[in-house]
Amino acid sequence: MKLRLIPSLLAALIMGGTAYSAPIVNKFGTDTEVCDPVLIYTGGLSKRATWNKINLRPYLTHLYADGHRDWFYDSFIFNETQWTDKASGETRVLINAGAGQLPATKANWEEYFDHLFAPSHDLAVLNSMIDTYRESIGEPRLRHKVMIGIPMPCKNGRGNATNCYWEKFDFGEIDGVDMDFSKKEHRIAAAEWAVDEVIRRFEEANFENIDLVGIYCAEETMYTVQDIMASINSYIHTKGLRTYWIPYWTNNNEYAHEWKKYGFNIAWRQPNYFFYERDGKLPAKSQLTGCITDSKTYGLGLELEFETSGTSNGMHETSAAMHQRLIDYIDAFEEYGVWDESGVAHYSGSKGLVDMAGSLDPVNQATIDRLADFVVKRQKAFAGISEPVVAEEVTRFAYAGAGEIFITEEAPEAVCYNAAGQPVHYGAGRFSCPAGLYIVTDGCGHSIKLAVR
Repeated sequence: MKLRLIPSLLAALIMGGTAYSAPIVNKFGTDTEVCDPVLIYTGGLSKRATWNKINLRPYLTHLYADGHRDWFYDSFIFNETQWTDKASGETRVLINAGAGQLPATKANWEEYFDHLFAPSHDLAVLNSMIDTYRESIGEPRLRHKVMIGIPMPCKNGRGNATNCYWEKFDFGEIDGVDMDFSKKEHRIAAAEWAVDEVIRRFEEANFENIDLVGIYCAEETMYTVQDIMASINSYIHTKGLRTYWIPYWTNNNEYAHEWKKYGFNIAWRQPNYFFYERDGKLPAKSQLTGCITDSKTYGLGLELEFETSGTSNGMHETSAAMHQRLIDYIDAFEEYGVWDESGVAHYSGSKGLVDMAGSLDPVNQATIDRLADFVVKRQKAFAGISEPVVAEEVTRFAYAGAGEIFITEEAPEAVCYNAAGQPVHYGAGRFSCPAGLYIVTDGCGHSIKLAVR
């Protein structure tokens, strides 16, 4: 028996990993409370959007190319990873981030919570917007939920550019005790205080249209918190809340495959296919499909990812190749059954859908229209809403942008008519046109109404 175990152990060591004991389930992870949550990064960095009514709108609702608006994401993960200390102006970390980091203090944690619960943005505005759009587009398919990312105890790297340590620094007091994060019990106490603070503030806010469903762990690996995470999640469960996590892809199987051991209700895996790697190269598509199959093996959900800034800019007018990577996610999720079978979390950087909604490029509009279609379909299934039976499913072949219409190559015989019934364009391609309503036929008996802005 021992002789047969040795080769498998050696193989694991040679591959740079460890032998995992996670059960193989061959079923994607799903959650009972949320369908399609979207990550909302808030307040800690200058590139973050201010989550007012204008910027939250393309996340809460989606305006289609044909002019109709529908509900979009059903749940929101408000969280942050760094914070600017008001007193010193220093950037401090709310979660463990690597060598040389300056850990946030209790005062910084409180500033983050103050930001989340301010009356002019974030949670309060989301709550009020639901009333506004309920009047124009009807009752939401699902009651809107929020998950709050809590800060975690962090190692101290002040004065050490190459490392950081669990040690006492000027964090502050919890229940009259001066915290020393070299002590495990103090790290647990600080995290439990953060949980209690979120619950207290949410209850005091008395929001009418959003529910606090759980706590989100913004640490993307368990490397620095593996000894306390199960205890923290157990504490969260005693408060009647669920626990959520989104682990990254590379060299993280040791923790991601063992997500249940740490007490999470669901973990969504990041394929990280959209982003440049440290060697300056983009991952092969096999990384995306490999992550999908691995996630199903170990019962994880998936994260859809894109950004609209920096090197990984997915705006079509900026980089058609990077935009194609977003389309690759949507396509692969369809091909491998993710949209039908798996929980999906959505990452769009600091303000990806704000940028997409403001774009004049109809290809961006077409991609987000398609993404929204999948989300709406999933929410209807989640809510038990029956879809009407249709005789034929027609692939969308035309899209409207600002001052233009885009007809795909799938409709070479298309004709576009203005509101007066006059033909204004023939065939596939992009063409400019005044704002107004248009009808596009594909020459095969199908038509689409478009509203050009």
